[in-house]
Amino acid sequence: MTGGPELYGFPPPGALPDLRWLGPDYVSVLVYDLTRGLLRQDPGTAVMGVRCEGEPDMNASVDPAGVIRAHDACFPLQVFLQDGAGRPWRLRGRWTYSGRDLGTSSASITHFWQLLSAEGV
Repeated sequence: MTGGPELYGFPPPGALPDLRWLGPDYVSVLVYDLTRGLLRQDPGTAVMGVRCEGEPDMNASVDPAGVIRAHDACFPLQVFLQDGAGRPWRLRGRWTYSGRDLGTSSASITHFWQLLSAEGV
């Protein structure tokens, strides 16, 4: 991501083949979705950095034929940002993607953020 936030600690996409359902560069997708959500809350937000604090928790469900049709990936994150008033913050939380009906025409991917703490820095 040229010109975007600094990124730390994310496992390389090739090391997590189970995340292919998010595309070839899951980190860019995650940071884009996270930033977009923060901007909806405060249009002046600037994301400065995102740190993945560990391996994502991943859970898959298979259909009777053994094909993965549902997959969740939950990332422990620290997000460093500046709010619209110019104040710096560190957010800690969990970013989760939920893929359902994967590999079918009705496939869907949703995401959500669980905020665990917010500290002014």
